[in-house]
Amino acid sequence: MTLSPTYASSIGRRRFLGYLAGATTTVLLAGCGAAANAGTTTLNVWGGVPLENGPRDLIAAFQKANPSIKVNYTRFVNDDTGNTKLDTALQGGTPIDVYFTYDVPRMGQRIKSGLAEDLTSYIQSDSVLKPWTATTDGLFTYQNTFYSLPTTREPNFIAINKKLLDAAGQRVPQNWTIDEFHALARTLTRANGGQTVYGSYAPPDLSVLTLGPNAMYTDGGKASNFDNPVFRQSMQLHLDMIKEKSAFPWTDVMAQNLRVYQQGPYLNGQFAMWLSSPYNMRYVRDTSKYPHDFVTTFAPIPRPTNASSYYNGGGLNNWIMLSKKAKNKDAAWKFIRYWIGDGSKYMLKGSKNPVLPGISQDEQVSSILGSNPDQLFDAAAFKRVIFDPNIKLVTNTITAAGAQMTKILQAQSDRCLIGEISVDQWATTLKQQCDAAIKQAGS
Repeated sequence: MTLSPTYASSIGRRRFLGYLAGATTTVLLAGCGAAANAGTTTLNVWGGVPLENGPRDLIAAFQKANPSIKVNYTRFVNDDTGNTKLDTALQGGTPIDVYFTYDVPRMGQRIKSGLAEDLTSYIQSDSVLKPWTATTDGLFTYQNTFYSLPTTREPNFIAINKKLLDAAGQRVPQNWTIDEFHALARTLTRANGGQTVYGSYAPPDLSVLTLGPNAMYTDGGKASNFDNPVFRQSMQLHLDMIKEKSAFPWTDVMAQNLRVYQQGPYLNGQFAMWLSSPYNMRYVRDTSKYPHDFVTTFAPIPRPTNASSYYNGGGLNNWIMLSKKAKNKDAAWKFIRYWIGDGSKYMLKGSKNPVLPGISQDEQVSSILGSNPDQLFDAAAFKRVIFDPNIKLVTNTITAAGAQMTKILQAQSDRCLIGEISVDQWATTLKQQCDAAIKQAGS
């Protein structure tokens, strides 16, 4: 069992390329001088997406449409260090009006700490958002109240090195099972000049595919669910694949800090199949940083063997939030609403699928895959997997000790995947430590 995007997102899912981990950068966009013109409102926005991947263009367009509102954008690294800096700023005297959160456990902590404004009145007065929030699955609420809104839809899929697939005489899977994923990973594993090309980075997390939202919990969040047999099954599969070399060695994952970001070894041809999401396509497009000579094709997430219905594992994400301390909440809401709505087209260059209707599927695909998609992507396969109408997305709604449980899960999974503890020890320790964390949290 690898950390799925649902769980691993607490570690962070966006690296600030070219900068030191944990660093922040603040940029005053055009017109946002240190001394704002009289009558203008300045908004301070913190987000995890680099300016060049959409926010710069979005903010420029927003400021053009709203000349009395200026925006300062601070990029923070969406990892533990970067999020700690954001939390410290939110709790201290740093002016922040709007900020992003990229995982539900951390979002729950911020809401419980009084760092987020209730968005109910704004949503209820919006003729588009009111019916959308009432009918859309996967939206997060805390005590039946909206403190955040997602800005992107991130389904999961399996990205595949088509050059390696073709060399093995295999076709792109359409409707397949975990057992078939495992078999293909074995087939794609091979020696290359004394080096191993691994069939996959890791298998999908069977617990999330099988149980869906809140897989880590049972009894409504009063206890952890790690004594459910599917967790052992998932971890055993991952461990078996590492041992047979059809999955990437976890010692290398830890040494290279690849738990969240795997685009480097994938684009270097070190493994053939990669459980991924649309946001990673911006790395595939970046041939100056990641030169490669193969096309990436796409397969749907394989279903648990013998299952007729299953969850995709991906979900709605990039949750935008209004700070409780915002000085001009109406102006901040106007910016939030623009990012979700009209501004979402600017985020396509950062491989961010919008959550609201209005941008066609073809435009989304062409914007995400770039100007010459056929050189790098199987565009038809990409469109097929991300817009599959049968996808069941996952958004957790229980946050009890969520951040602590995610850290426990990562630490114990690392130990198991490098052979330090057995699968039974892993599951038993998770159950004990996570139950204790929930009890300590008072849930």
